[in-house]
Amino acid sequence: MRKFAIIGGGQAGLHIGFALLKAGHAVTLYSDRTPAEILGSRIPSTAFLFNSTLDMERELGLNFWEDLVPYGEGMHVDFRDPSGAIGLTVQGRLEDRKGQALDQRTKFSRWLEEFPKRGGKLVIKAVSVEELDQISAENDLTIVTAGKGNINALFERDDQRSVHTKPPRHLAALLLTGPKLMGDRPWLRVPFRPLRFNFVAGVGEFFSLPFYTHTVGECRSVLFEAIPGGPIDRFQNAQSGEELLEIAKGVIREFSPDDAHHFEDVQLTDPNAWLKGAFTPTIRKPVGRLPSGRFVMGVGDTVVLNDPITGQGSNNAARMSKFVIEKILAMGDGSFTPGWVNDVVDTFWHESGQYTSAFTNALLNPPPPSVMEVLVAASQTPAIADKFMQNFDKPSDYWPWLVDLDLARKFIVDNGGHLAA
Repeated sequence: MRKFAIIGGGQAGLHIGFALLKAGHAVTLYSDRTPAEILGSRIPSTAFLFNSTLDMERELGLNFWEDLVPYGEGMHVDFRDPSGAIGLTVQGRLEDRKGQALDQRTKFSRWLEEFPKRGGKLVIKAVSVEELDQISAENDLTIVTAGKGNINALFERDDQRSVHTKPPRHLAALLLTGPKLMGDRPWLRVPFRPLRFNFVAGVGEFFSLPFYTHTVGECRSVLFEAIPGGPIDRFQNAQSGEELLEIAKGVIREFSPDDAHHFEDVQLTDPNAWLKGAFTPTIRKPVGRLPSGRFVMGVGDTVVLNDPITGQGSNNAARMSKFVIEKILAMGDGSFTPGWVNDVVDTFWHESGQYTSAFTNALLNPPPPSVMEVLVAASQTPAIADKFMQNFDKPSDYWPWLVDLDLARKFIVDNGGHLAA
């Protein structure tokens, strides 16, 4: 039995904690909030988990809501001009890679309650740098998964891998319920329960996902990604969820008028079912140095923080957590060192993380010719559309054709499509 400490009770921290407990190790997890405080808090995100991430949770026996959460069965994407007119539509099924979106308040509060039941030690406190130094001295390895917390200042920005110096989008999100949003087919022109995407050129994006929350059960989330200073960058002064909802209705009426009737009779699922804000996506170096000279390891959003436009936040955190767990268990009784930490995270970056970040950053910009040709072909050939959407579950599968026009054309032909004249 080895001793591990984990700072942070989110996707990465809890995933690693439960996996290490299952392997027979002693694990102490530090959360700055109790389960009850998390359950009654403002929503932190609208995360959608693809099937490979759900499989990781199933393996750990943590899929408590398997039969309650509605599945997102595919994606329907409209590319619009600023008038709201649709220029291109791509619709693809996720098939065996379909996923679920569960309120993280629901999920993490329950997981934190479960953690001590499985033999873990749960400590409720915000950990200072001084306390972190002592924690590190008492454990074989201390892992920081605190997401966007202040403790991330311990981890140096990786300028070679970080693309952004300011937020690329201003964000707003709500959980909504209403008669015209619910059911298996809320959009009649979509033959499945969809992840509904709108990309508006030069304006931003907004997405609607099938969702589940403890307050009402099935609902839908709506996420707005506004280009700073642009026409839909109008959420940040909202002082309440109701005010945010009225702004959201106005944006949908203006930029997606054919969707507006779905939102006529909607309401927030609860008073805390909304968020707004902005952050700068950042890649950080994984070794955090403490005043004593000891070190801690960064995992998940602590070291790979992406914009939510591709829904990769929790999925990337889970992929990284699984990779790190495998490397920890392979160490046996070996010593954890800064060099080991760097090697593990560098390997993950080269095998997976870099593709997730590059795919995310690609969708924040106008599509290059390679992507545009595939999207046009996907609008005409269902097999290409299905493949494009299913690759969200494993972004490395977009390479190399995503960035190479000749290979993109080969991808089109290999999947039964036809090249544009």
